[in-house]
Amino acid sequence: MVKYEFEDYKDELELVIPTKEYKKEIEEYLQEFIDNGENEIAGDGGLDRIKDFDKWLKKVQNDLSPETIDKDRIPATVYLTIRKKDKKIVGNLQIRHCLNEKLLNYGGHIGDSVRPSERRKGYATEQIRLALEKCKELGIDNVLMDCDKNNIGSAKSIQNNGGVLENEIYVENELVQRYWISLKKRFVTDPNNMEIVKEGSCKIHTFNNPDFSGDVALVKFNKMYKPFLIGNTNLCMANDNYKWLEFYDYNKKFRLTAMYNEKNEIIEWYFDIARKIGKENGIPYQDDLYLDVVLTSDGNIILLDEDELKAAFNRFEVNKKDYDMAYKEANDLIEILKDNKEKLKIFTDKYLEEMEKINP
Repeated sequence: MVKYEFEDYKDELELVIPTKEYKKEIEEYLQEFIDNGENEIAGDGGLDRIKDFDKWLKKVQNDLSPETIDKDRIPATVYLTIRKKDKKIVGNLQIRHCLNEKLLNYGGHIGDSVRPSERRKGYATEQIRLALEKCKELGIDNVLMDCDKNNIGSAKSIQNNGGVLENEIYVENELVQRYWISLKKRFVTDPNNMEIVKEGSCKIHTFNNPDFSGDVALVKFNKMYKPFLIGNTNLCMANDNYKWLEFYDYNKKFRLTAMYNEKNEIIEWYFDIARKIGKENGIPYQDDLYLDVVLTSDGNIILLDEDELKAAFNRFEVNKKDYDMAYKEANDLIEILKDNKEKLKIFTDKYLEEMEKINP
């Protein structure tokens, strides 16, 4: 849902893992940087340093796996950014499969470059977008990128992909900006984007009431190809004529989803702990912070996904501040929810009735 400023380049580029068939093109690519007075190429896996294609290709291939990479280094994948229409290499990038303390401080998950003759065309923004898709495949939820502060173009390409500046640090007398790009943004549920939904709808309305200020989304599952069941349980979260009511309070750190069956009976209340509740291009979202609190229809309170939060913290994708905040929000919610099921039911039933009255 990131605003895309270079739509003309979408689908024009592709990421390709280098092979020996690209030897001539890669050597020409390296030479263009050298001829332009640039001796360093970000995200090239050491091509600028090794300068021997065969040795470099062997290193790049070894870097893919912890079994073959040099000791104490993080596995990484190097990609060539290829323009589809003429197969020209317009850029390159490297994705580090996880962070260590060194990369957390400087380097991040992605390093990238665009060849001098192809700059200022929007290619950097597009190749980062493609790289983020690869990061999702690797299970990276929060991507760190950095750039020199005086590299305005690089900073802009990161920002275009949702980069949020965390801080600026000095690295060898250069002021470096550190950006995080969240891949855990969860926008309003669109049932028509769910493979198991045959027919659905969604409408959003803004409220400014004493008991709630923000956006509410009413998601309807009119017809399903099959029920949406949770794990190995028999709990059905969506089926024909089920409804989800999603609450986005921009002053809170959680999104509440009230789930109803075809008889408008509550299934459960689901609280997603969030780094942020926000809106992008008019669409509400929650930037998920792993922990979830569930209040069941019979009043049980359950804390979910502690293992996911701890794993992300150990991968350096969640800092100590957000880690502690997630637990504080969850624990505060648990205390509030104790013996308050009926009050919550009255609250969500009220907004379900209000949303049903509003025209799409």
